[in-house]
Amino acid sequence: TPDQQSKAIQDLGKACEEWGFFLLVNHGVPETLIDKVFDASSQFFNLTEEEKREFEGKNAFDPIRCGTSFHNATTGKILLWRDYLKVIVHPEFHFPDKPQGFSELSLEYCEKTRKVARELLRGIRKSLGLEEADMDSALNLDSGFQLFAINLYPPCPQPELAIGLPPHTDHGLVTLLLQNGVQGLEVQHNGKWISVNALPNSFMVNTSDQL
Repeated sequence: TPDQQSKAIQDLGKACEEWGFFLLVNHGVPETLIDKVFDASSQFFNLTEEEKREFEGKNAFDPIRCGTSFHNATTGKILLWRDYLKVIVHPEFHFPDKPQGFSELSLEYCEKTRKVARELLRGIRKSLGLEEADMDSALNLDSGFQLFAINLYPPCPQPELAIGLPPHTDHGLVTLLLQNGVQGLEVQHNGKWISVNALPNSFMVNTSDQL
């Protein structure tokens, strides 16, 4: 109803303004698709090192980049401990051709999440009292970059010496983050770090630097 929609937009604006993070449920991305993408992601990281090197990329602007933070990035005496795959999937879709079927699954997933992001941005725009044309023309959303990223955090034999990622902000417009049930993500609110206990099949949404 109009009243429910108005309340949802008000709550959305408050979450963005006061927290910068919120959990999103009932987003319309099928749980079966999400499970398949997680499974294919695991298969990708289980490829041989030689196979993964095919996709490592040479600089930050390569459309496909696979790599590791091991041994090449530290914060103080703490080692950054993760593997990653980062792929530009819009306005032009790129993707590794291994494992079989990963690209097709990810294309469907990225199209559906882009629709979710656009719907969220419409709600945020309304909460700010902006006209639709203002946001679309300012951001040029149809040609904007969409990045698909996967982080793998393997068990560390000396966990007291490692961290997955240091405190940071995301540099884009909006981030939709899925977790596969492994705890560890924290967000900062009023100077305190708070654990994100994500609901199953929910996105943790981050209003990133550009927004």
